[in-house]
Amino acid sequence: MFLLFRFILEIIRILIWMAIFLAVTSPVVTLFFPQSSPGENILLAQAALFLLYFIFYRNRLQQSGWFPSKHNQPLSRRATALLYLSAATCFSVAIFMSYLH
Repeated sequence: MFLLFRFILEIIRILIWMAIFLAVTSPVVTLFFPQSSPGENILLAQAALFLLYFIFYRNRLQQSGWFPSKHNQPLSRRATALLYLSAATCFSVAIFMSYLH
């Protein structure tokens, strides 16, 4: 029962951190993409933001959570670099495509 309670607390914690992260980073998306831009570009930018949140969660937040496990390992440097590159590519392609229209 206690394990289930800690799991639920961890899910709530993830959702709260995600809301904070998106509230802080959404002005960046609206800065680069005005309301008149097509929807696909915003989706690419949001995918980049979710990749950045995933990196932040796995490397920082997961180690300090309420659901400890021996499997909670941070991402390797190579995986982190690859995800950062993927996020930068998604955001760059979204910006490039929005200025083509």
